[in-house]
Amino acid sequence: MQTLRRQARGYALQLLYQAELDPASDAPAREQTELSGRASKKARAFATELAEATLAHRDALDAALTRALEQWKLSRLSVVVRNVLRLAAAELLVIGTEPPAVIIDEAVELTRAYMDEDSARFVNSVLDRLRRDAAAQPAQAASSS
Repeated sequence: MQTLRRQARGYALQLLYQAELDPASDAPAREQTELSGRASKKARAFATELAEATLAHRDALDAALTRALEQWKLSRLSVVVRNVLRLAAAELLVIGTEPPAVIIDEAVELTRAYMDEDSARFVNSVLDRLRRDAAAQPAQAASSS
């Protein structure tokens, strides 16, 4: 059985996927309505929080992911992998209520559910690099003062 948060992350990924495929639509609101019959109120709330944080901070998240990607372009990744990375980056850098190791593990499991093992390893390495970069930034800021 999936945990509530794992289920919510899957729903949030669906919201982001739909929003990317049809940016002109109000996809998150429409998808949220469709989720209402399948998800608990708590899962819907967390999915909405994740999707909204990801969409609200997408440019900054994409910039951070681009730095962590090395040798890859975000636009060249599959829609699923790109949005799993964005979703996890939002949790790591914006929301921050879970330990980074949990967020990364959940992103890897989400990738495995929709993609393959190579994609899961790729997501793990990019998010670990993003985590390390984010952890190093306060130290760099302090040392330059």
